[in-house]
Amino acid sequence: MKNRYLIDNKITNEFVETYTKTTYRIIGEHKHSSIKPCYWLEQRLLTGRDNRNCYKGVFGIQSHKCLQNTPSLPFCNHQCVFCWRDIELGSLGSEFIVEPDEPKSLVDEMLRHHKDIIKNHLPLRRYLENYEIMIDILYYMLLNRDQNHSINSLNQKIHVSKNKIERAINLLKNQNFVKSENHTLNKFELDNDIQGCIDSRDEIEVLINRELTTPDEIMQTHSEALHPNHAAISLDGEPLLYPKISELVHEFRNLNMTTFIVSNGTLTDKMLNLDPLPTQLYITLPAPNEQIYKNICRPMIKSGWNRIMESLESLNTLSCRTLIRLTGVKNLNLNEQYIQDYITIVKKANPNFFEIKGFTLQAKALQIKDRLKSDKPLQYYFPDYEYLENFALKFGKKSGFPLIYKNEASRDFLFAINWDKEKDPKITKPEL
Repeated sequence: MKNRYLIDNKITNEFVETYTKTTYRIIGEHKHSSIKPCYWLEQRLLTGRDNRNCYKGVFGIQSHKCLQNTPSLPFCNHQCVFCWRDIELGSLGSEFIVEPDEPKSLVDEMLRHHKDIIKNHLPLRRYLENYEIMIDILYYMLLNRDQNHSINSLNQKIHVSKNKIERAINLLKNQNFVKSENHTLNKFELDNDIQGCIDSRDEIEVLINRELTTPDEIMQTHSEALHPNHAAISLDGEPLLYPKISELVHEFRNLNMTTFIVSNGTLTDKMLNLDPLPTQLYITLPAPNEQIYKNICRPMIKSGWNRIMESLESLNTLSCRTLIRLTGVKNLNLNEQYIQDYITIVKKANPNFFEIKGFTLQAKALQIKDRLKSDKPLQYYFPDYEYLENFALKFGKKSGFPLIYKNEASRDFLFAINWDKEKDPKITKPEL
């Protein structure tokens, strides 16, 4: 069956138009690369503080200075049921079949588009305005503490859009300044401690400045975001399919940028021939055994599981930092009975780190039921933080590997394997 997005081994403009309706930017003449600001980049722009950073903060990566990208957006040899990409229409094959753009031009274009996004689509005024809206919301709720507050009522009383109210409320909820009784956005109230000790708008401003953010921090963070120092080569697709992946890493390194590559591990030879190596290489471990791998990843290649095992067993030969990531799907690959299988695989591979991360139920990952041809509810497959924590603690207890970091917002748990648990995992130089 022909894909309308690919004609004569060339990616069509229709493909580009489909993706640019979202926050993707398609990069390069041959349209196989992309950047996309992640959720945590904007969260960091909201406050400028580390508590709105993604899980990569443990490695010293600052979300507002991270360039999330891929050189092989539509190409992957897996069709994972948890993928957030439109693999039904947007996947153009298991091989890199278009003319590859030159790495230097790609990096130049990625940085140019990144700056444009920060300046024009995530503008400074949005975050300074959000600061004022948060103060307005808390002050209004303080003066009207006996009323029920909702997105709609706050929108009517404070006279700003519902989107702006919701953005401010979500941040205030994350900081526990306000609480809600349910998830319908129709009943919010001030935290009891704030109600008991705050009496004026000035005191609210002091509280936000101390506990959440200040205009100076917002302005400084927005300015820093224009100049990323880290490239996360992980957005979509399989990056090692890009024929010039080593040169891409080299171009980022020339700009003194650290690099992470996230690979599915099926291209062992390409992994071993990376030169230069990225700062840190991630290999996704999607399953405890071959049968579950086939159910979850729906590979378009032969011997995919054996290839992944070969890549994992070769990690010790690489001079860069290495990490195995288990992308966890409840009732598929996270059952307690598989813990020993994972321990055996991780011990044999001996990476620096092992990470358990819950899959993200967003975008096209919402189609996981259809992809599995399942009649189960979505939540049947979604591992919340408590479920993941229970699994991670049992893994740690049975394996003896120390749990050195966990991030509730990202549902992420990091274990030290071939790494001194007392040593700070923060990256200090691109070549480490």
